[in-house]
Amino acid sequence: MADLSVADQCDIVLKAEEVWADSQNQTDMYTADAETIKALAERQEGRTRIITELENPELEDNAVKIVWLDNCGETLDETCQDVCALTAAEVAMNSKDFTLTNCKSASFKINENDVLRNRYTIDEIVARKLLAKMKALDEHINAQSLLFLSANAGYNKNPETYTFGGTTLSIPAADYTTDLYVKMAIDAKINKLSDPFVVDNGALYRYYLNAQLEQGNAEGKGSQRKTMLFPTYFDLVGFPSAPVTDDTFLISSSAYAFASRNYNGNTPIEVNPKEGRQMRWSMPSNTVAGLRYDIYHEYSCTGKRFTHTYYIEANFGFALNPVGCDVLVSTGPDVFDQVSGILSYTKVA
Repeated sequence: MADLSVADQCDIVLKAEEVWADSQNQTDMYTADAETIKALAERQEGRTRIITELENPELEDNAVKIVWLDNCGETLDETCQDVCALTAAEVAMNSKDFTLTNCKSASFKINENDVLRNRYTIDEIVARKLLAKMKALDEHINAQSLLFLSANAGYNKNPETYTFGGTTLSIPAADYTTDLYVKMAIDAKINKLSDPFVVDNGALYRYYLNAQLEQGNAEGKGSQRKTMLFPTYFDLVGFPSAPVTDDTFLISSSAYAFASRNYNGNTPIEVNPKEGRQMRWSMPSNTVAGLRYDIYHEYSCTGKRFTHTYYIEANFGFALNPVGCDVLVSTGPDVFDQVSGILSYTKVA
């Protein structure tokens, strides 16, 4: 068997798409358990813009500029204006330069001598391994997203009768029902969370599911309406694998940014670095919107055939919005910094 050409790598990309489509009709073996990062990527659309050095040459390769629209502290004109001589302040486009420090990779090697008596062709083996590795990378990034949320959960100005422990609000198990949605709705108002959504580890899942199933009953309509207060994402696998001790997050869609970038284009190309020839391209995550993985392929002679080495890399990071809406959280000197736009809740006995 000859070395894999650019055309062969394109065939592998197509084969991966075929295997992915087929897996959805069978075992879902390549589907990642990554509901949290999936939600974060989905909910930030239209609220943040990620600029890399491709759009701004002044940025370094591993740096991005994250732009947030500032809709906090809106002011009114002091007096009505002459419509023929209008004046206005320019809309603030708050931004933060952020270095992508998170890098995670995966790799595998295939010896053609081992494929001779295998029922799979080499392109199908590569396609399946690429999908499996990208699934594992999706789940790693999902764990990192949960760690980010837990580390950046901020002050809750509305503890009511519950105990706030610095980053999370402890809620007794008896109150950890669909009634918590009502509590979170009040918290969102008081803490000025813009367009919030819920990410939960399953603590609310039984109540949420029962509410959907019993909505046709007269006594069940109220519970179902409570669950409709926020979009809710359940990450039953991600929380314990992260691991984090929080049970539920209420997150403003403007509070954070998930940024990633790839260095290779969509189509495989051949390059000749000092160490030898490589094929380079990128493939999209099948789970996380906007995330692409850089793929590198090298081969070496082994006996009368070749050994193929594949390397997959993700460059990504999470940033907290530095210009979130101010909320007064103490008397005397104003203290605003503790409110991050991410609220944490923990179920206690």
